[in-house]
Amino acid sequence: MYIIRRKGDNMKRIIINEENIDTNKMDETVIRVKALMINKKEELLVVHNNYTYQFPGGHWREEESLEESLSREIKEETGISIDIEPGPFMVIEEYYSNYLETGNTRCNKMYYYIVHSNEGPKVEEMSLSELEKKTDFNLFYIPIKDMEVFLKESINNNSIEKIIGEEMLTVMKEYQEKYRRR
Repeated sequence: MYIIRRKGDNMKRIIINEENIDTNKMDETVIRVKALMINKKEELLVVHNNYTYQFPGGHWREEESLEESLSREIKEETGISIDIEPGPFMVIEEYYSNYLETGNTRCNKMYYYIVHSNEGPKVEEMSLSELEKKTDFNLFYIPIKDMEVFLKESINNNSIEKIIGEEMLTVMKEYQEKYRRR
């Protein structure tokens, strides 16, 4: 794992490339955008879908900026319209030589933003995908102070996919270090 922070750059970049894959020779790169959606009660909005927990967000579209994609994804998943300041606070890049046994080299890039919103989810304005509709999609809030314990317990009892849970813990650690200890 490499951690990079350039002078004057507020964004933390974590690169996970345990196999030392040539990053210029990827078969595919998948970009996702996610938000730590925080309300005035200091709670985070969490998605439970397809038997795991995640932060709200989803896939970036080439015709959109990262911020436009995040805004669209948040609206689809929560029904909440948001304004996003440009620039994520963190990106995690993971490189795989044989992604999900497909034989493809793949880079997954996950851009994380902080979004403050006191609006609650609006079910009537959500536009879930067919997969999300077929699974156990739901939203709930967790106090920020309880998030680390919640994620560790979820990893230990297998109610969250381990890689996703560890990534969420990494993101929460960066958030705590950067924004909560001022």
